Amino acid sequence: MPPLSKIKYSHEETVSAISGYFDFLAAMYLDEDAIQRPPEGGWPEITPDRLRGLGKTDKVVELLRHIPYLRGGEWCDQSEAEAAPSGIHFYNWIEAIRQVDHPDSNQEIGDPKIFTEPPEDWGLVPAHVVGLITTKQDLWLLDTELGVIYWVSGPGWICLQPTREPVLDDAYDIGESETDWRLDPSWAIVDFFELLKDAFRQLNSIPLTPTVVLDPKSVKLSGIREEALALVQTIYREHGWPDMARYRKNECLMVIRETLKERYGEECRQLFIDMDKW
Repeated sequence: MPPLSKIKYSHEETVSAISGYFDFLAAMYLDEDAIQRPPEGGWPEITPDRLRGLGKTDKVVELLRHIPYLRGGEWCDQSEAEAAPSGIHFYNWIEAIRQVDHPDSNQEIGDPKIFTEPPEDWGLVPAHVVGLITTKQDLWLLDTELGVIYWVSGPGWICLQPTREPVLDDAYDIGESETDWRLDPSWAIVDFFELLKDAFRQLNSIPLTPTVVLDPKSVKLSGIREEALALVQTIYREHGWPDMARYRKNECLMVIRETLKERYGEECRQLFIDMDKW
């Protein structure tokens, strides 16, 4: 396990890790146009002055200014696509700011913290830590001082048997705020996104559509789910996955769609697929 003292935060490496992760998802199943990429120089909406009410450091603001985001629906500040194990949706800080700026909005610039930080620790998360996702279960907290990401309440099948080594030290050892989320596992930022990629490479996280991802180890395998997920795993492998040089994305997703529709019809709703949009 890498000791915390040996890990350093790098803005460039963090931006590259997040961008590379989205590129990986797009190569596997995500629609390319689902990714919002920053213009040269970063998102003009995100500046230290504009985000002053968020209570975060300039280092956090600089990160949010330069990373890509995943599109949500209209007036939605979370990604439409599930983009990680456990049905995780990325938080879209650009859309959140645009909502605050809308003339009919009653939101404040600090409101995103409600959705991206632990509710029991709200107000205790340090200014140099920022949340990347919004879900009902887990959270990711990226620490721009320590150079790690905490997976708060993450799935046991990943956190207890990770494919990448978590950080050895506990942040309590260096005098950080005494908050419960510091007890959750953390990884060096680059390792964290490789950990997520591994879940897809091994098909422990299985995209069924460009927006729906299921984990056999996380969902209750009732009804058609166990059979359908095993079938989809086979289809991915038949189309070259996880060998990126051989993988045929468009053909694979088309076969998955046609096979599930033909075999299960309306029962695909048990797989959390919106049949009206599919």
